[in-house]
Amino acid sequence: MIHLMIVDDEERARYGVRTLIDWQEHGIRIVAEARDGVEALELLKEHQVDIVLTDIRMPEMDGLRLIEYLREHYPHIKSIIMSGYDDFNYAKKALTLGASDYLLKPSRRQEILGTVLKLTEEIYAANKQRMVMERLTAGFRESLPLLKDNALSRLVVAEDVPYGKLLGTLELSGLSFPEPYFGIGRIQIDQDAAKQSEYSTFENELLKYGLKNIAEETLSVAGTCAAFEDQDDIVVILNCDREQEVAHILPHMEQLRDNAKHYLKLSVSIAIGRVDKKIDQLRTTFLTATSALDTQFFMGPGKIINYEELLDVEPAESTYPIELEKMILHAVLTGEAATIRSNIELFRQTLLGEKHSKDLVMKFSFSLYFALYRLCIDKDLNVNDFFGHQLEEMTHKLAKSNVEHIHNELLQTALRIGEQLNDRKQGNKLLDNVLNYIRANYNQDINREIIANEVFITPGYVSSLFKQHLKMSFLDFLHQVRIEHACEFLKDPSRRIMDIAFEVGYSDEKYFFQVFKRYTGMTPKQFRNTTMR
Repeated sequence: MIHLMIVDDEERARYGVRTLIDWQEHGIRIVAEARDGVEALELLKEHQVDIVLTDIRMPEMDGLRLIEYLREHYPHIKSIIMSGYDDFNYAKKALTLGASDYLLKPSRRQEILGTVLKLTEEIYAANKQRMVMERLTAGFRESLPLLKDNALSRLVVAEDVPYGKLLGTLELSGLSFPEPYFGIGRIQIDQDAAKQSEYSTFENELLKYGLKNIAEETLSVAGTCAAFEDQDDIVVILNCDREQEVAHILPHMEQLRDNAKHYLKLSVSIAIGRVDKKIDQLRTTFLTATSALDTQFFMGPGKIINYEELLDVEPAESTYPIELEKMILHAVLTGEAATIRSNIELFRQTLLGEKHSKDLVMKFSFSLYFALYRLCIDKDLNVNDFFGHQLEEMTHKLAKSNVEHIHNELLQTALRIGEQLNDRKQGNKLLDNVLNYIRANYNQDINREIIANEVFITPGYVSSLFKQHLKMSFLDFLHQVRIEHACEFLKDPSRRIMDIAFEVGYSDEKYFFQVFKRYTGMTPKQFRNTTMR
């Protein structure tokens, strides 16, 4: 609804405008009437007005002064001048002062309505445009954190950096780097894959957001600090007015590590260096920090590394400990838990003792992991019991883990495989005892309970032995043994079929016929006739 105010010192003129047109029908409501400009300004304090329809010549404050005041203090209000012929020059002046349109008195109904409706359309169009701009502005403000992160990332990671453009984008977010010296720190979350899986994607992102804030707040005492995310790590840029040695920055980094532990319950590792670089050296410094965290992976969680000290250190070279792998696999095959533990620990110490990079530690660990996987396949074990249904997902989690978690995952996997192989050996011995008993007593009235008592296990375990090792039930095996013997007896034509049924353990001849046909595809008589030809 558009709100209209009529300003005219003549009551008859105001009455005519008010009653001549059905304003409600056109979505317009007259919210106030005034005799002059002074009264109009008082009413504007009480009413929301979109359009002012005003005469020029009025006492106290005329229309020209009113329009000029509106332009300065109520710029959203549109005004229409109603002027007599003698006042045409006033009307032209009103337009220069900000009037939206003018009407010559006396005005016809259609002229007044048409002029007001034209301004109404302009108001609706302006409101629509304003809402669009408000949404765009809100969207832009919401995207500022993302724009800031992208700009920081490109400033550090990109090869060809448009410094002016990126620094301008950062200024939109209220961030600038006014000082000449820069430094880079890289923060790595030590949280292992098992811990990560406890959190939802939203919670993991929230933790990284919290870590960025803690980093910026903690390091702000050392200089201008900005943080952004890079491949699940947090990268911080320090900008200072003078060069800073690592010894000066180290206490702030230790405080950052402690704050992450205290407030977020996160263990983090940090790579730092001197704050003495120019802005165009950020990428080189960033790559050095990243490499430092990888090459010092063996140090475990919670470390702070001075990557400047590692620039001249040659990476360790070594070959995969294949003989140690063979020792581990042999221990798994024998099911010796203590030997498995000691050999896995020796494997871990071999990797850490050589101070391998993260990449090499991962390669060696995955090699052993897949050796255990192949062992399961060779021994016909269900790999899903040890490696889950998605091996790729498991290896992805390991790739994000620390040394201790990788070692523990290898150890637990090897122990579980060894335990199942041990169970299988024990099960084989028990199964042999069960099968021997059945073969010796197949013609007796035997069942699971009787056999379980004979070999000192439960009836349920009897069933699981048959299912696990023979892929059949106890009763199927018993029938199979009995029918095999029945087939041998049927080759002797002097023996009656009903006697054979009783001899192999069936007291009901009809049931014997049913079982025999189910296992051989023919009746006992048909079988005998076939073998006698």
